[in-house]
Amino acid sequence: MLDEPYLASAVARFPVVNAGAMDWCETMATDGYYIYVNPGFCAGLPAAEIAFVFAHEVMHCVLGHIDRRGPRQPERWNRAIDYATNLMLVEMGLKMPASGLLDRSFRGLSAEDIYGRLEDQDVDGGGSSLQEDNARGWDAHLSPDDIRGHATRAQEYPSTAERRRLRIGLTKAMSEKLRGQDPGVWASEIRKAGGGDVPWRALLSRFFTGLRRDDYRLFPPNRKHIWRGLYLPAMGAPGPSHIVAAVDTSGSMSEDELAKILGELDRLRSVTECKLTLIECDAQIHRVEEFEAHEAARLDRRRFQGRGGTAFEPVFDWITERLKRPMFQLDALIYLTDGYGSFPAKPPPYPTLWALTAGAYPDIPFGEIICMNAG
Repeated sequence: MLDEPYLASAVARFPVVNAGAMDWCETMATDGYYIYVNPGFCAGLPAAEIAFVFAHEVMHCVLGHIDRRGPRQPERWNRAIDYATNLMLVEMGLKMPASGLLDRSFRGLSAEDIYGRLEDQDVDGGGSSLQEDNARGWDAHLSPDDIRGHATRAQEYPSTAERRRLRIGLTKAMSEKLRGQDPGVWASEIRKAGGGDVPWRALLSRFFTGLRRDDYRLFPPNRKHIWRGLYLPAMGAPGPSHIVAAVDTSGSMSEDELAKILGELDRLRSVTECKLTLIECDAQIHRVEEFEAHEAARLDRRRFQGRGGTAFEPVFDWITERLKRPMFQLDALIYLTDGYGSFPAKPPPYPTLWALTAGAYPDIPFGEIICMNAG
């Protein structure tokens, strides 16, 4: 933390676990949040190399390497992220143990780009072999569902969105502190840390279908018994009943970007009997429309009003006023924006999802985040 200030905040944010009694951890490891350290392994290294290996694990967490793997072949991905991490740290001036993977031809490439190169080499038979690379590595990479380390993660493990939000803050701070060390070379790797490699449609679907109605509501009543003259509470059903979608119609947002995600949102609500309230807002609200569960909104063909500056408060103020009405309920707010604007002073009492357009990594003070440039 003293010698490498660009890693200081990251070192303080990720918890360290003594893995001396864990038979699966012979060296060091990480699951993207926890860092596992075997003291016996460290005892055989000089202090400078211990610092390198520890920084290696921290960088895996900061750069989101565990979350970015997606459907890629695990062993090849493990090699790719080690190549990317080691080269970054060597160029930052840290001393790498002789057993580390290093190839200077990968300079400036993201882990995804390196993975593609390794895939080509494995097919063509060129470069080092998988067995040689594995023999030279020293750490283990655990996916969030890996049985190893499960006891630790069961105590406190941040969600995918929380890990992404943590990385966005850390990579922003790192980029600022690395300005004198040519951070632009690693811009692609740092940028991907915030978005991950999970397609935004999958993330939107996961958020949307994760909103479960597990309560009993008198309005609307249970449709099954209305014909008998009985108005009984409706039992909870999968999916939300009312979503508010706010669209940032400022000049920085393209209609193509908005059409893509609105079209996907309309598709999702069509299978969950979900009412939709659509708000168009730049620095002020221009239009509010409501679509009942059975209505087709055709949001992908919409023309938007606004194109001015950006302020998010009007939408939250509008919802606050509506919540005072006895019949108004909502399950979540989904805000489509580039993320640059003024925010409410306090987070709202309902789930909020920020659907950020390509290239946007601003500070978001609350809610979950998906980035459309994540796939």
